[in-house]
Amino acid sequence: MSTAPVTRPERVLFVHAHPDDETLSSGGTIATLLELGAEVTVLTATRGERGEMLTPELAPLQGDGPRVAAHRETEIAAALAALGGPAHLWLGGPGARPTDLPERRYTDSGMQWGPDGRATAADDAPADSLTAADLGEVVDDVRAAIRSTMADAVVSYADDGGYGHPDHVRVHHAARYAAKAEDVPFSMIVPADSGQADLTVDVRPVRAKVRATVEQYRSQVTVDPVDPADPTALSWVMPHGVRQHAADHEAFRHDTPPVQEPPQTYAELTPAGKATAVVVAFVLGLVAGGLGSVTQQQTIGTFPVGIVLPSLVVLGLLAGLRLLWRSRVLVTAAWLGIAVATMFLLQLVLANAAGYTWMIAPTAIAFVVLVWPDLSRARGGGARGGDVASTGRDAPSGRVAPSGRVGASGGTVGRE
Repeated sequence: MSTAPVTRPERVLFVHAHPDDETLSSGGTIATLLELGAEVTVLTATRGERGEMLTPELAPLQGDGPRVAAHRETEIAAALAALGGPAHLWLGGPGARPTDLPERRYTDSGMQWGPDGRATAADDAPADSLTAADLGEVVDDVRAAIRSTMADAVVSYADDGGYGHPDHVRVHHAARYAAKAEDVPFSMIVPADSGQADLTVDVRPVRAKVRATVEQYRSQVTVDPVDPADPTALSWVMPHGVRQHAADHEAFRHDTPPVQEPPQTYAELTPAGKATAVVVAFVLGLVAGGLGSVTQQQTIGTFPVGIVLPSLVVLGLLAGLRLLWRSRVLVTAAWLGIAVATMFLLQLVLANAAGYTWMIAPTAIAFVVLVWPDLSRARGGGARGGDVASTGRDAPSGRVAPSGRVGASGGTVGRE
């Protein structure tokens, strides 16, 4: 499991099947990303037309798809505002539909509980439902959303949809294919305790936001009151009567292993890499020292080319090592190589102005290069903490916010 510092992708697209899925399975991660300054978009495939209506005042809407859809549109708008205000798209609508196709609306496919306690496909999925639509069309709509949001990462369910709901499974396949087609990293929601997580997010710091968000979905869940003994606890009762507890961590499994960036500083090298770099720097110093020792008396007319060119080589070598690898160790190794070569070829260094200059110049250059301050952090570079821009908040060990590929905890049951 990753233990890198908290980092964020610039733009993350969360793809979910119904209103409330984004909150119950990944709300803590969305809120965390927003606090870190990322651009987050929630793409919702259907309006959950076949979802239950739990409260007595909403019960008359049950079975009336258009009215349920209209109500759940208001719920998700309020929920996303409480979560921190991510952008929102409807699959098949503006921003999530190829521009050469007329907009369309995918409806809830419905589900039924199987004998194993997991969701299965309903027997009466409507013709305009998500699962009845051509998978290629759904993939193209998700691809359009990736392009319109310029997403750096896509997040959705694992291949079982979390608990088997056919719309969740369809969304998984569509999001996964679309991300692959657009060459964007794809991450799947998994339970934090499943042993499958590549990355985890500690969502306790944003618990208040998640609670406020879940409370907007009154048609779908009944949120338990705050427990004075544990104010960070959050639980709710599902339509089928099962109580669910919000996890402390949300977790992701990457579709493919993250591509490790090559080291960019000496400090990022492995011990073997550091040893190799020191040896290479020393050998380069030997070459530069030997060049200067052999040529330091050469002139073209009155121009001391034998001193000037080797001195420029030494300056380029030492300054380059310091700037590119941010390492005084490599500069010192290269200077030692120059000194060893010069001492070995000392009989070639004459006791004249050119010889004295060559004896002094490499050491003077090395001194200047070694003492100048490291301005990389002042320029905003700093030590790299992940796949994209590092942030100011560090995660506790083992609890990591997203970096390039993002996901959020599953384990909790989703619904329609």
